[in-house]
Amino acid sequence: MDIKQKPKVPVTDADKEKRYFKYYDRYPAFVAPQKMGKVFGPPMSPADAVPFAERASILEEGFSKNEIGYCVMPDGTGYIADETFIPGGTAEMVDWFFAWRGLDPLRYVIVNPEQNISAMSMQTCYARDEDRTLQEKYWDTTQVIMQAGPMGPSTNYLNFKCPSSVGFDMSKIGPDKETKTLVCGRNYAKGYPPMAAPDYFVCHQVKEGVGGVSVFTRIWYGWTVRYGLNHKALPDGFWMQPHVPMTLMIGNAVEWANIAAILPLVYAEEKDNF
Repeated sequence: MDIKQKPKVPVTDADKEKRYFKYYDRYPAFVAPQKMGKVFGPPMSPADAVPFAERASILEEGFSKNEIGYCVMPDGTGYIADETFIPGGTAEMVDWFFAWRGLDPLRYVIVNPEQNISAMSMQTCYARDEDRTLQEKYWDTTQVIMQAGPMGPSTNYLNFKCPSSVGFDMSKIGPDKETKTLVCGRNYAKGYPPMAAPDYFVCHQVKEGVGGVSVFTRIWYGWTVRYGLNHKALPDGFWMQPHVPMTLMIGNAVEWANIAAILPLVYAEEKDNF
């Protein structure tokens, strides 16, 4: 059966000369079959979600919760949890990718050519600073995220933070810990609800598995951290409909399926090319 492919976002002639353009030309990866029912099906129970105020608990050894699903929380905010296995992947690759992608729009496009337009960093000098660690290359930077949508392009701002500044214990993260790395970001949309999405907080937790790594993504849609404090960004009296976190869930699952398909290859070819 032929599956109709969505049109890809346009690229420039200069993009076609870049080494990694070949990943734009590939056929997009599919969401893992075992996840389809949870990604496209009914919401999970909020009882199985991790409340934003308890987010630090995900770093506890042996932590176990429903790792795939979406729902509307009792306070009206949205929540998604996803898990993606990257064969041949490492925590270093994940940290590298978030710094590397912010230096050229095509680097974001290749992981989802049907939707992604650009994720340019506003502090490109951080990623190119040879004295910074891979994590320091994206911590305290903001990427301008542009994506194609049915109503036209949307723009969000993703501000990456050191985990310790947004409520996580750094002593529980590292090469000798269960959590090898934790990518944390605060997302801001242009405009105000209901005309724009509320701010949200995202983290990508990386753990080792057999033959690769698993990335556990959690997004608290309507919550963020401001001045070191938890902040409910969704105004009181607003309640998300389930399709709102579901849409975010689908987008995340599709993008990470594509990251998993190409990250080890791209890293091997481009790891020193900031």
